[in-house]
Amino acid sequence: MRFFCIMRSFARTTTTIKGFEILPITSPFSFFDFVDTRFYHLPSLRRLLSQVRQHGGETMVIEEIDTANDLDEENDDIRKRHPDLVRSKSFRLSFFKKSFSSKRGLASAENNQFIGYAIVKTDEFSSRARVSRIFESVIGSSRHPNNFVRGAQSWTCRIMRNEFTVDGYLYAQQNNITNVCAHVAIRSVAARYHKNGDMSYREMNDIVGINHIDKKTGGNDGEGLSSAEMVKILEAAGARCFVADYVTVKNAPAPFQKYLYGSIESGFPAIIIFGTTLSADNFHAIPVFGHTFNEDTWVPSAESSYFRVGAGTRYIPSESWLSMFIGHDDNFGSNFCIPRGYLNTKRICDQLKNKMPETCPMETGGVAYVIGTVPKEVKVSPIRAEVIGVDYLFTILPQAPVNESSWTKRLESYSKTDMLVLRPIIANGRDYINYLQKVRDWDNNRIRQVIINVLKNYLKDRLYWLIELSVPELFSANRRKIGEVLIRSDIKPGAQRDLNHFVMARLPGHFVLYERGGPSKPRYRFIPAGIKNHVPLFGT
Repeated sequence: MRFFCIMRSFARTTTTIKGFEILPITSPFSFFDFVDTRFYHLPSLRRLLSQVRQHGGETMVIEEIDTANDLDEENDDIRKRHPDLVRSKSFRLSFFKKSFSSKRGLASAENNQFIGYAIVKTDEFSSRARVSRIFESVIGSSRHPNNFVRGAQSWTCRIMRNEFTVDGYLYAQQNNITNVCAHVAIRSVAARYHKNGDMSYREMNDIVGINHIDKKTGGNDGEGLSSAEMVKILEAAGARCFVADYVTVKNAPAPFQKYLYGSIESGFPAIIIFGTTLSADNFHAIPVFGHTFNEDTWVPSAESSYFRVGAGTRYIPSESWLSMFIGHDDNFGSNFCIPRGYLNTKRICDQLKNKMPETCPMETGGVAYVIGTVPKEVKVSPIRAEVIGVDYLFTILPQAPVNESSWTKRLESYSKTDMLVLRPIIANGRDYINYLQKVRDWDNNRIRQVIINVLKNYLKDRLYWLIELSVPELFSANRRKIGEVLIRSDIKPGAQRDLNHFVMARLPGHFVLYERGGPSKPRYRFIPAGIKNHVPLFGT
């Protein structure tokens, strides 16, 4: 999808420029020399330009921006804190996988040759050091086949009046005057939901009462943003937030990786907030929007116990094959891979003298909060969806026909040895129907058209939690599954089993519908499906 805003001119789309340069950036051109001489040794820009190299960049266009509403708005707010702002200069850098040296060459560039852009802004003051930073940029993540980034927007950029688009998650750096790391993390996430496709820092500050006079953010006298204020801003943008609090709660929530995975696997970004060793009350926020997949990881097979839902109910969560999260860090740059085990909610106590180190419930350097996001209409968290889905599954399995498919027997065997793999993902009813129409099993069987026709009227254009069911060998090596449970996402769950959440399920050979009986002893109806064994995962 594309995002446009008629009432505002953005730095990425403004056509009001003072001048331009077109530079070849292949060898022997040095990005290090370029950054050192033109942009004051800006480390984050060096990181960004290394990604341009990775994408095969050949030409850079540099435009000095004359005016843009978002830049002017920020300058007005900066002057409320620092009236000594002398001037602000901003440059739009655009990158192409095509060699050209003229306007005509730019005009003939294809969109698939456009790598992305960066807005570099420098603010100069009369009584303090100048501040140079990446105001915003979008560069696609690396093309490694095991990197998965879902839900990326398409951003429009106008370069000397030529329009290009790039898919990705927006990266930005704080100015530590009118915005901080929490603001830029929110901006990366809120763009997924905001009606204008982007959320200004002024809009964020207005929501939580920051006017830079009575209440400030950034600098030595600023308050920053609390996790509650971050949630308030994100929900104003149109998201629903599920927060894991590892600081104030006595009973720690589920592992923070599960909160992240449930959002990003469905195409909705999340935020990690962690403590640093700078001080006890110093926290940093980063957005996370993708992950890598290690099909050969040893962990799922080697772990002695997995996430337990209830007595006798154990399975392997699909995020066990997740190797790294993909996200931005405004201090260092965009599209970094973060090992899933590097951050933790328990760190080594650093206040003990002459004693053996020990872990603390919460110490500097640990994950403090995680904010997962989903669309506003979704009322079931990813973790609860997984629990509800597997609860239904284990009431269905004992009733499943056993003689019609070898995969039914295998399913029973894997369930008894606690080796079923479950993957929760949000699915639109329309997209799920399209998936069912195209899907073929290993024997090239398809789903009966009469079932497709019924489901079109039944599911409609709603959001559901799809809890996919697989086994380790199928899931990891071939991205395939043997069934799924579809549950309502728009009904807030209670403490007990509620069959109003259940929509349907599919096992090898059959679709499954609820027929009769109460929550304690539900009875199901099995309808021949047409496909009898494994099929590709949804969304792959």
